[in-house]
Amino acid sequence: MEPVSGVIERLRRRIPVIGETASVSLADAVGRVLSEPLVAPRDVPFAPLSLFDGYAMKAPVAAGERFVVSGRQFAGDPPSRLAPGTAMRIFTGALLPEGADTVIAQESTAPDGDQAIRCTEALAAGAGVRQTGADTRKGEVLLPAGTRIGPAMIGLVASTGIGEVTVTRRPRVALLTTGDELLAPGETFVPGKIFDANGPMLETLLHASGAEIVYRARLPDERDIIDARLREASDADLIVTSGGVSVGEADLVRAGVEALGRIDHWRVFLKPGKPMAVGEVLGTPFLGLPGNPVSTFVTFLLFVRTALETASGQSDPGRLPTQPLPLATARQGGDRPEYIRVRRVQREGRIVLEPYPDQNSGLLSSLAWADGLALIPERVELAAGDPVEFIAFKELGP
Repeated sequence: MEPVSGVIERLRRRIPVIGETASVSLADAVGRVLSEPLVAPRDVPFAPLSLFDGYAMKAPVAAGERFVVSGRQFAGDPPSRLAPGTAMRIFTGALLPEGADTVIAQESTAPDGDQAIRCTEALAAGAGVRQTGADTRKGEVLLPAGTRIGPAMIGLVASTGIGEVTVTRRPRVALLTTGDELLAPGETFVPGKIFDANGPMLETLLHASGAEIVYRARLPDERDIIDARLREASDADLIVTSGGVSVGEADLVRAGVEALGRIDHWRVFLKPGKPMAVGEVLGTPFLGLPGNPVSTFVTFLLFVRTALETASGQSDPGRLPTQPLPLATARQGGDRPEYIRVRRVQREGRIVLEPYPDQNSGLLSSLAWADGLALIPERVELAAGDPVEFIAFKELGP
C-alpha cells in the first residue's frame, strides 16, 4: 500500500498543467486559478482620503485651537483647496483638500460660533488620513500566478479597477459511476437496486472544485460497455470513476482501464479509501475511487482535488487547510491513518471534536452530520483533549 503523501506526490508529477487560458469577469472568477501574475495598475487609494467624518486641516493642531470652517468635501467630490488657516468639513472616503494633511474626527471638536470649531485634542500631520497607496501600490503584484481566487481577493482586485482576469481553463472531467444496482435519483424504486448517491455527490464536489463535467455516465457491470465508455471519456482532462476498482468478480472497471492503459497502483495506506486506483486511459489520467460513499468523499478530497489543482496550475496542489483541535473523547489509532467524521462542539468553554458514533464507510448520514474530518494516525493512543488535524468542510469551497 502506498502512503497518502506518495499518491499526492505522484499526482503532482504526472498530471499535466492545462495550457489553455481564458479571460473572465470578476463575477465569474471565484474558484478559478490565475494563469499569470495580477499587477496593480494604480495606487489604492490613488490620493489621500479621510478615514472618517470630521474636519480637514493643516497640522500641527493644538488642543483648544479654533478654526473657521471654510467649505465641505464629500466622498466623490473633485479635488479642492483648503484656505490657509481654516478647516474644511470632510466626510468618510472624501479626497483630502490640497493644503490639508490631517483630519480631526467630528467627536474631537466642539462648535465655536456659527462657522467655526474648536479642537479638543492635539494632532500631528497624517492623523485621520488614509494615505496614497496605503492598500496597494502601482506595479505591485496583487496575486501571483497559481492563486485560486477567493471572494476576498475579488474585492482587492476590484479596488484597483481591474474588471477581468486571465485564468486557466477549467479542468474537463469525465465522471463514471458503476454498478448494475444503481438507479438515478427520481427513478422508480426496484427491489434489489439502490439509488446512485455517489454520482450526485461527486458532481457537486467537482463543481465546487472548479471542474467542468463534460461526460457523465452510469455503467452497468458489462465489460464491453465499460470499455466503450472509458474510450469516450478519454477526451477529457481527467477520468473519475466510483466503484469497480477492487478485486471482486464484478469490479470490471479496473480490467477495462488496464486493457486501454494502465493502473499504477490501486491500494492506499488509508482508512476509509484503501481500494483507490491511479492510472491512465489512452493517455488521460484516471482516478478510480472506492464505491462506499464515505470512502468516495475522503478520496475525492485527498486525491481528486490534488489532480484538479495540479491541472489548473494552482500553487501547492493537494494541501488541505487543517488546524489542530482537541478530541472530545479518547481514541485508539488502527493499522492505517484514518479520517473520521467529527463535529465541533463547545464543552467547558473550549471547542472540541466529537466523533460520529459509527464510522462505517457506508453511512452517508455521518457525512451530513459532520462539519469536518479529523486525522487519527495509525497505532496511537489518544486521550480526550489530545490535538489532531481537523479539516473543516466549509474551508474546501471556492
